[in-house]
Amino acid sequence: MTMRAFAVDEFGARGAIHQLPVPEPAEGEVLVRVHAAGVNVMDPIYTAGWMKDYLEHRFPLVPGIDLSGVVERVGAGVERFAAGDEVYGIVAKPVVGEGTFADSVVVKADGLAPKPASLTHVQAAAVPHVGLTALAAVEASDPQPGQVVLVVGASGGVGSFVTQLAAARGATVVAVASGPGAIQAREHGASDAVDYTDADVVEQLRARYPDGVDALIDLHSDADVLARYGEAVRSGGVVVSPRGPAAAAAPALQKHGVRFVSANRLPATRLPDLTALIDGGQLRVPPIKSFPLEETASAIAEMAKGHVRGKLVIEIA
Repeated sequence: MTMRAFAVDEFGARGAIHQLPVPEPAEGEVLVRVHAAGVNVMDPIYTAGWMKDYLEHRFPLVPGIDLSGVVERVGAGVERFAAGDEVYGIVAKPVVGEGTFADSVVVKADGLAPKPASLTHVQAAAVPHVGLTALAAVEASDPQPGQVVLVVGASGGVGSFVTQLAAARGATVVAVASGPGAIQAREHGASDAVDYTDADVVEQLRARYPDGVDALIDLHSDADVLARYGEAVRSGGVVVSPRGPAAAAAPALQKHGVRFVSANRLPATRLPDLTALIDGGQLRVPPIKSFPLEETASAIAEMAKGHVRGKLVIEIA
């Protein structure tokens, strides 16, 4: 029995629809019929081969990290889910190439949670990876009511959730954005926006917040730019980034009395926390641009260019 899957046959290839065998769930695994899958920054990184020296990649390589769909069948020992359950979650495997851009995918049971009832599959597919990363970043910065949190990348997938989560804690969120991005950030709870195309961001911040901001959550910058933004953080404040290269800024930040924290995506066992906020109306999914499975290559290419506002999602079934 075969299924459709978007895959690349070599690093750097554009990719195309393949007919691949439907996988079988092993013990502790669930076979999910995928209705939609989110596109994330790691997808172009994997297909280009930038992580080939660090992770095993298998061809034909099917990218895709998160999904929303319906359980088809479960492997031995799985009691939490049954055929017909609507779920969303994350594929976390030791190899790259068995992803979610396919009609069906096998996922570990602990990588799934019941889909938020208030969301469609397309909306739910936009949540897991970016939502769990945002939750990690906000918990790492631990903003308190009245504190000022600067968010770089506020209009992206992770940033949209970071803005909402920080604002819900009572923080004053300042977004580094311009034009439509600034408007979107304000819609998600930002109180202020600094236009990076207008003038030097740090100088603008010093004029508006002379005592410095309490925290910086930077979802976009590499080390040099992050260190520059960090000059706007008060002594005793914190800088948080989920990006590996950003950690090189830690020594420069420490000279100013600012602590650096790397925030990795939280495990899928925290998805119910996001579900409660979504179904309770406290957390909204960012704007979505969707693509059919046949246009997955275009979605990955768009993600590779950067500066995506909201989320890109592949509609599969």
